[in-house]
Amino acid sequence: MATPLTVDEIRAIPHLKGIAPEEVDRLLRRIEVRSYATRELIIGEGEPCRGFFVLRKGRARIFRSGADGREQILRLLGPGDTFGEVPVFDGGPNPANVEAMDPCEALFISTPVFLEVIGRNPGVALAMLHHFARRLRSFTELVEQISLQTVQNRIARYLYFAAREEGMVTKEGVIVPRSITQQDLAALVGSVREVVSRTLKVMEDDGLVEVRRKEFLVPDLDALRRLL
Repeated sequence: MATPLTVDEIRAIPHLKGIAPEEVDRLLRRIEVRSYATRELIIGEGEPCRGFFVLRKGRARIFRSGADGREQILRLLGPGDTFGEVPVFDGGPNPANVEAMDPCEALFISTPVFLEVIGRNPGVALAMLHHFARRLRSFTELVEQISLQTVQNRIARYLYFAAREEGMVTKEGVIVPRSITQQDLAALVGSVREVVSRTLKVMEDDGLVEVRRKEFLVPDLDALRRLL
């Protein structure tokens, strides 16, 4: 059973920071808490948009599927991340799929409720502009990586930032948990699993990474950084 929503959680939602206390109380009664099983689809590409989400617990992935069945992961999500906002404003369908990678809980704010909040709180609209600007910048970087960088460069980028964000420093180097499958890593870097497997083997032979069952060992983080 989901934990009841709190006022502090609402205040922590990036798009809603600074709204009036009475607005928070109103939202407390109108935000839904939804639960999803591992691999359950939270949002379907092409479906009508009914609102946006804030991931509360677990991990999820935003991805698109090609006609050949290949997937491209656009973004990995963790607690506190928001998704599904774009169609709230342009009225179009959901542009991508969002799937739970673990058992997840998410807060759901319907389109009418959010537009009401913006109407009464102009600062929320400004916060959304900042949010969309950051998101556009990140997608521009993703396009550059996929079109101009090699698979090895892209894997090195993933490992480097994963090591900085969740790595554990040891005498051997930095231990990075294998928090996504090799298939998901391939979808994240715009490749296929077989190519990623071969590339990791080359990187291992070059001493850039040691591939273990549940983790990666990065002996020299600076060596990875030079591949970015």
